[in-house]
Amino acid sequence: MLIQRNRHPEHHTAPDDAMMLPKDGPSLLCLGGQAIQEREERYATPPRVEEDNTQTSNPSQPSIESIQTFFQYIDWSKSAVGPSAGWDSELRHISRFLLADTSPAVLFWGESSSILYNEAYLPLLRSKHPDVMGMDASEVFSSIWDQLAGKISEQRRTRRTGTCEGTGLLIEIDGRQEENYFDWKLIPVTDDEGIVRGSYGIPSDRTEEVIRSRQNECIQRVCRHTGTANSMKDLWRTLLTGISYNEKDLPFALLYSLDGQLGFCDQPSRPSYLCHLEGSVGVGESSLLGQEYIDLTCDRDGFAPAMLKALKHDSMLVLESNDPSLQNLFNGIGCERLSPEQFAIIPIKDDGNVAAFMVVGLNPYRRYSNQFCEFLELIADVAAPQVSRARLSEEVARHNELAKRAQLDRRKSDMRFSRFAEWSIVGLAVSDVNGKILYANDAWYKFSGLSPADQEDLSWFDSVVPEDAGLLLEWQKRVLEDKKGGTFQIRSRQPFRRGHMSSDHRTGICACYSDLNEWDEVESVMIFTMDISELKWTEQQLISRSKALEESEQKWRNYAEHCPLGICRTDGEGHVEYGNKAWLSFYGFSKIPDTPQPWLPWIREHDQQEVRDYFAYLRHNPGPESIEFQLGSKTYTISGGDNTVTDGAHVAVTGFTQFREDGSVDHMNFWVMDISGQKIAVKALTDKMEEAIRSKVQQERFMDMISHEIRNPLSAVLHCSEEIIDSMEKSSNALLDCISDKSHPGSRGSTTDRILRKQVNNALDAASTIMYCVQHQKQIVDDVLTVSKLDSDLLVVSPIPVQPMGLVRSSLKIFDAELKMTDIKLVVIGDTALSTLDVDWILLDPNRFLQIVINLITNAIKFTKRSQVKKIIVTASAHKHRPLESELGVEFVPHRYPPVTPVSDFTDKGDPQADIFLSFSVKDTGKGLTKDEKAQIFNRFAQASPKTHIEYGGSGLGLFIARQITEMLGGEIGMASSVGSGCTFAFYVKTQRCIMPPPSSLSRNPVIRLSRSLSITADGVPSISKQTVERENGDSDESENSSGPEHEASQLKVLVVEDNLVNQKVLCKQLRNRNFLVKAANHGKDALAAVQSTHSYDESHAQNQFDVILCDIEMPVMDGIEFTKEVRRLEAVGELEGHVPILGVTANVRSKQVSGAMEVGMDGVTTKPYRIEELIAHIAGVCSKG
Repeated sequence: MLIQRNRHPEHHTAPDDAMMLPKDGPSLLCLGGQAIQEREERYATPPRVEEDNTQTSNPSQPSIESIQTFFQYIDWSKSAVGPSAGWDSELRHISRFLLADTSPAVLFWGESSSILYNEAYLPLLRSKHPDVMGMDASEVFSSIWDQLAGKISEQRRTRRTGTCEGTGLLIEIDGRQEENYFDWKLIPVTDDEGIVRGSYGIPSDRTEEVIRSRQNECIQRVCRHTGTANSMKDLWRTLLTGISYNEKDLPFALLYSLDGQLGFCDQPSRPSYLCHLEGSVGVGESSLLGQEYIDLTCDRDGFAPAMLKALKHDSMLVLESNDPSLQNLFNGIGCERLSPEQFAIIPIKDDGNVAAFMVVGLNPYRRYSNQFCEFLELIADVAAPQVSRARLSEEVARHNELAKRAQLDRRKSDMRFSRFAEWSIVGLAVSDVNGKILYANDAWYKFSGLSPADQEDLSWFDSVVPEDAGLLLEWQKRVLEDKKGGTFQIRSRQPFRRGHMSSDHRTGICACYSDLNEWDEVESVMIFTMDISELKWTEQQLISRSKALEESEQKWRNYAEHCPLGICRTDGEGHVEYGNKAWLSFYGFSKIPDTPQPWLPWIREHDQQEVRDYFAYLRHNPGPESIEFQLGSKTYTISGGDNTVTDGAHVAVTGFTQFREDGSVDHMNFWVMDISGQKIAVKALTDKMEEAIRSKVQQERFMDMISHEIRNPLSAVLHCSEEIIDSMEKSSNALLDCISDKSHPGSRGSTTDRILRKQVNNALDAASTIMYCVQHQKQIVDDVLTVSKLDSDLLVVSPIPVQPMGLVRSSLKIFDAELKMTDIKLVVIGDTALSTLDVDWILLDPNRFLQIVINLITNAIKFTKRSQVKKIIVTASAHKHRPLESELGVEFVPHRYPPVTPVSDFTDKGDPQADIFLSFSVKDTGKGLTKDEKAQIFNRFAQASPKTHIEYGGSGLGLFIARQITEMLGGEIGMASSVGSGCTFAFYVKTQRCIMPPPSSLSRNPVIRLSRSLSITADGVPSISKQTVERENGDSDESENSSGPEHEASQLKVLVVEDNLVNQKVLCKQLRNRNFLVKAANHGKDALAAVQSTHSYDESHAQNQFDVILCDIEMPVMDGIEFTKEVRRLEAVGELEGHVPILGVTANVRSKQVSGAMEVGMDGVTTKPYRIEELIAHIAGVCSKG
């Protein structure tokens, strides 16, 4: 072999006996670029090794640790190199050498030049590895194989090292092809007989050199071609010719010249930029139709917006092909060469002004980079001086033409004009002794703002503002009389505009001299004018800014000295260069210290390290950056009344750094502010906020406690009243039957019967009164809790699909008994708008909606039952818009609360635009209200008059709650009334049409229980228990039939867990009267023991297990929550069989408390006070589920 290379010690490979070469194995390797079939069979299963995260792997390929391991398990028999067992010593040695080489290398072996490569070459193969290992080089390097094959073939004859320069490869990087160039060094690998068996290829990356050389050649061609241009047309043509040679880097180019001069009708503040297409490269001419002229100011399509952006930013603009603006920018323009992915808009300048735009497509195989940016900028820099030269050539040619014309027209002025031809850039004019202009060049006309067409009538005095006419007259007189000239400044009537510079007049330096004839007489006056408007504007700006700078410096110095904030400037090491009085006072300095960072000793010790880190951060970052710390020796005291608060002094510091061009720190500025007062105020506000939160929590706890303590005895009173009524009805019937049987006609039995009936009726009336008082007391507690929720913003709106008319009609059934007793006629009217607007199913919170409805109906019954005409009319309607007061016939109450965001689990809401407004009105024939009574009826704890509570009862919260709930539902409520004509209450809510929900959503449990034994099911339809309706209708026969469960043969076993012995005794008695088997427990531990005892293994489950557990939540020893958790835990581990229904009974009615009980495993919750029929219905519900 001809390879001789010094190896580094760490590059030594293992000994020959430790070097494992690839083993033979059955597989099929498909060459010729075809798909590899059954690739998983090509590799033997390697031992489990850690995966190398640095190597790109394919999920379908074997996991390999390194190329050495990969060599061991590849099936070489399917490649041209043959099985590894048959490898000769040259191939074995060169393969070890290849694997040990840390530089990228490829071994071309055998007649077919099968390739083997090392690990350093993997980044050049990317995803082709490992498929190409052992493949023919002509397939792997197909694009450059013609070059490599000739060198390898020549090497086999000469046995000498060869080189192959500038081979181009497209390598896929991050999903895109990238252009790369390499030089190959091919070293022959020979056997002992000198026969070349293979070539050891070492690639060298020369991509940057090749591309830079190509770009430099393009720049040189642009220089050579544009240097021959003598006009702007030739310049644009030669510029495009120069860049057309580099079709790889610039496959696409459009060149637009720009005329930035003001148009005749343009406003000075809005110049018109007209661009003309001068030529293109790589684009068909037919594609450019309609793109020859564009106006950057007016056009909104095509190239105009991007060019205008480049013009405003005065820089090159680079766009991606997926940029949305390119949809219009390159619409209809196709590229004849490569399709670029990036485009650049390059401004070509002339003396600082943009003269043209060159739109170029960039190399699709190289991304835009700093090198590419330099290349494009060099093209623009090369073209810029050529633009000036070409324009100068055109200007010279134009002036020469003017000179020839003047020579033909005026031979006499030929000599005068030739003297000043070289001053063509300076305004030149010749006037007679009276000031009439005989000749003037373009520069003079441009400066004066006059037109050459009016030369016959022009005077020298017309070229200046009226204020300078006297100056011209004075100099004209001096020239004519003294025959001497001079220079002076004049102002023309032409406004000055250049970039951001502007002035009402142009300013110029004027020089006038006398032109004498042969008799030494003044024949004419020669006038030279140089435009110095820009210099004059700059001079004025310098004067103005210098003055402003002096004033600003003085102002800011005064500001800094008197500023209450501390201001400090330091160098990079912390030496103070300036500090105002406030800064010195913060640290107690009398003068600026000389030490670096002199503030550190005055800072509290545990803040010093943080301040050091802060200063170190600003030495490397511009900021601004802020920090707060406490001073060590200063305190801050606030006194207010009898209270004095003292705390440490705190300061807030904001700093920023100014760096020099070399990156070193020039200076650092710091602003120091005393925030001790804010710190104390924040501490005080935090304390007050925490105190307010504690007060709010205590208030809620107090309300819960009051509710609990009121509801507990009310429950016992209600149950006792029910038992009294039930017992009296049964006993009175039996006793009266007995008396009737024993008494004889005409005896005193009839008197006894009447007395007994009267006493029984009195007892029933008293019990009914007690029940009514309990319900009234419960309603007051509910209203107070609702107000508490409203005040705490805890009331939630949860809309569900409901049918509004069904909801209203069903809810009004609870008033049937009371309407019958008071002889009031209730009429429900459904407006035709409900059917016109197709209002069937809507999204509505039935609980909140019925709170308003029941409140209004209750008030109407209360105030109508004593009237002569007893009638209540209920009207429901719908509207597409918010109903007006005139439509509902009421006056709305002003808004006080914003609508809330509904919380709903219903997802299929139909059309999101189908918003409607549901209105509801209640009109009664009561006594009506006065104006003063109407003004306060919707306020908290307010009634029409002090007599209202005495005559009708109530808490004064009902309409207040209705008002707030209406506003929460996005609506309004109002009323209309006059004395003696009754009242009309009306409200509307915002809702939305929806489709009918699936049947599964209509069979859920009731979500809430309202007063008057009304329950709301999941579909929003009220349901009223049969027993409740019959009880309110006065039908007592039901009590005899509902004294127990439906099937007495299967009596339910109930465990009552109640710590209040009175409630426990009453409830147990009521349940036993209704044929339940009842056992009582005083708290959770007793109940747990009772449940566990019924599940002992020596007793029958069917005889001992409870069917349901009624459990109070608030109990000593073990409360209902802990008891439920423990029962569910025992059921989960198998210590308790089945599932025992647990029904919570509590006086806490907050939704959070009720939902918390349900979350721990209770099957339902009943709130106190409750009627026994409601409880039995609830028990039946939870038992039926089990």
